Amino acid sequence: MLKIAGGLLLIAGTTLMGMRAASGIQDEYRQMQYLQQIIYMLQSEIRYSRAYLGEAFLHIKEQVREPYAGWLFQMSRSMDKREGGMFSDIWETETEAYLSVSGLPQEERRRLAALGGRLGAADMDMQVKTLELYQEQLAVSMSEKREGMRTKMRLCRCLGVMSGIFLTVLLI
Repeated sequence: MLKIAGGLLLIAGTTLMGMRAASGIQDEYRQMQYLQQIIYMLQSEIRYSRAYLGEAFLHIKEQVREPYAGWLFQMSRSMDKREGGMFSDIWETETEAYLSVSGLPQEERRRLAALGGRLGAADMDMQVKTLELYQEQLAVSMSEKREGMRTKMRLCRCLGVMSGIFLTVLLI
């Protein structure tokens, strides 16, 4: 009786681990969608409000959740105080510092960090075009992620259940 209870707990535990892994895959996609919204807001602030980047970051900060709000606030603060050197250095440093815990995939964080090198050294029209290019790249990444997401999530769930059953049979 005790072995059966232990086996059921083992299966339940590995099933939950599989579900958590599947949830992590889905969360990465949601974070990419949220980043896309932030980039749209930044583009709108630059294009229609004619705000410089520091002002745009402060306006957007009020509308987004953490860790993105902290990232945008720190970017604005560093730009105002002229801390950290050039804009590209500030962008890259703050992106790695604040968004490493956001749930964004590593490849997307790397691409976002590289965006700062092209964004800060341009006039308003070039900044908007740079953001449009990044949005296109992000859309491609999201479509690739979406294509494999359903299969990977199903695989994680099945592996969780099957590994629990396998370990239970192995131990009994």
